[in-house]
Amino acid sequence: MASIVKGYEYDIFISYRQNDNKYDNWVTEFVTNLNKELEATIKDKINIYIDENPQDGLLETNNVDKSLANKLKSLIFIPILSQTYCDSKSYAWQHEFLTFNKMTKEDPFGRDIKLRSENVSSRILPIRIHNLDSDDLSLLEDELGGPLRAIDFVYKEPGVNRPLKPEDNEDKNLNKTKYRNQVNKVANSIKEILISIQNPGKLSIPSSDKYLSGISPSEKSIAVLPFVNMSNDPEQEYFSDGISEEIINTLVQIPGLKVAGRTSAFSFKNKNEDLRSIGEKLNVNTILEGSVRKSGNRIRVNLQLIEASTGFHLWSQKFDRELNDVFFIQDEIAKAIVNKLQVTLEGKSARPIERLHTQDMEAYQLYLKGMSLFYKRGLHMFEGLRCFQDALKIDPDYALALAGLADSYTMLCLHSYIPPEEAWQKAAAAANRALQIGPGLAEVHSAIATIAILFERDWARAEAEYLSALKLNPQYLQARTWYAVFYLQIARLSCNEGLIQARLAVEYDPLSSYAQTILSILASQAGFHDEAVAAGKRGVEFDKESFSAWYFMGYSNHSASNISSAIQAYKQAIDISGRHNWALASLLVLFVEHPEYQHDIEADFIYRELLTKEKMGYVSPFLLAIASAAFGKNDEAIRYTKLALDRHDPLLQIVVPGRPDNKALRAIPEFRKMMKAIGLR
Repeated sequence: MASIVKGYEYDIFISYRQNDNKYDNWVTEFVTNLNKELEATIKDKINIYIDENPQDGLLETNNVDKSLANKLKSLIFIPILSQTYCDSKSYAWQHEFLTFNKMTKEDPFGRDIKLRSENVSSRILPIRIHNLDSDDLSLLEDELGGPLRAIDFVYKEPGVNRPLKPEDNEDKNLNKTKYRNQVNKVANSIKEILISIQNPGKLSIPSSDKYLSGISPSEKSIAVLPFVNMSNDPEQEYFSDGISEEIINTLVQIPGLKVAGRTSAFSFKNKNEDLRSIGEKLNVNTILEGSVRKSGNRIRVNLQLIEASTGFHLWSQKFDRELNDVFFIQDEIAKAIVNKLQVTLEGKSARPIERLHTQDMEAYQLYLKGMSLFYKRGLHMFEGLRCFQDALKIDPDYALALAGLADSYTMLCLHSYIPPEEAWQKAAAAANRALQIGPGLAEVHSAIATIAILFERDWARAEAEYLSALKLNPQYLQARTWYAVFYLQIARLSCNEGLIQARLAVEYDPLSSYAQTILSILASQAGFHDEAVAAGKRGVEFDKESFSAWYFMGYSNHSASNISSAIQAYKQAIDISGRHNWALASLLVLFVEHPEYQHDIEADFIYRELLTKEKMGYVSPFLLAIASAAFGKNDEAIRYTKLALDRHDPLLQIVVPGRPDNKALRAIPEFRKMMKAIGLR
């Protein structure tokens, strides 16, 4: 037999435990009916492989067809998931499911296929004939990299857990499923996957965006690990980190050099990991490591440039200078690396551009400390804000500190900590002043772009400023991720284009929790729920103390209708953030939408808590609109929406159709008219 696609043996491979066919030939009957349904659904002849071996248990390994490996080269894999399928003694699990999953990740089509609907479907199409134990579900989800999405053939009555049969009455089945309808769902799913395989659609980067073409596959690549603080004062940690980061920021401006992202490189801080392993994880050929000792007005920096694959030292040098020479040291290091790696641009030796800095060491150190606190998000941003303010008291023309100040005000408002009336004015003043002083800094253009989105609703300016930032520094994570979010704003733009940017951010900085959470948001909006949930899990894995990671893990599970997982993640976000308003509002909505979880009292408590917070300080009016709409208080929801519009609430500017907690609000016609009037979807 041959597949409809050249190079494949079969179109469909059916994997099952033989015991699940012994009792009543359920699998054989299912395949017979599926064939009939496929003939009525798809014009081409679809070829299905099913092993008719009558043996079971350990004997499966003895009687399996030796040509199985070739037969597994199929377009679609259908596992019949039973109570015994996920078993290390099962040949079907060990040598069919696991093998196919690995094979498809390496073949030209990949495991996940983009459908005509813009959604993504796996080439593994599970059929569930029993309700599964939690351990089996966890095993499947770990292997699939996301929640199990199966077509159910389960007949359920109290105390009954068996396969659905053609003769079963759907009215007596607690699952309310009809056998014929389920077979039809399988056939239609197969049709969509096969059409997409035959006519692949790929997400590609717009050719007009020449600064957004991704990382060059150049063999010239480097990771700058965080320098070790050798000073007696542990408070100087941010100083040694800051020097490392500034070298990264200088090197990323070299077009012929691939530089690992800051967060990914910094994830190896205080870890004694083999350099070869680090090189593999970050996909770089060379690694720069070093140490910083600051004593009084002196600074000593020791550096080693190492070939990752061999551990061979390519270059080492010691810098022993006055503290005021730190900026010259950073530039010298960057130039030395470029020379040692022999990076060239159009036949000429590439040279890093010197970044504009303050000349005051105290202001510089305050800026570094402020950025370290800003990266932590949450209430830490207030501490970072004070650092930027103190730096600017020393040097009022410090452009980077002005950009940090602007971003702090913007993000504090977005996180529902301070009102827009305070944040907008102060952020805009700082960003505009920074632009006058440092027009060549990516951080400055990114800060202006984010203000244009969140407060000014000036989409054209936002896009232009993000592109300017990415031209100056294609790997600036803040600009890259927020440019991805930008694509969610306007009806004329597709969230798939934003997903491209989010995936690029992860490519640049694969171990960044923040990049993963942004990818989770964009994938959710595009309907790629498996990818979204997997990215959300990675975000938490990379930073278990991050409120944002836990919140967007809840968000992605909420979007994917994984309710218990969403509740757990939202609660964790609430606990570690001191009851952050985002998570409170989303959890409230989830409880109202799913009364089966019996959390009505808790939903009422959260609503009263948000109203109390509003009286005592500031709560985003848009969050209050979402919460009011969830309870059916439509008049209150519209009142709060008008308030959000009047106050330029930044959360309102990033309202999107696929957001899981605003369905009730978007169902109100007056709300939709209001959004359309300001150019939002």
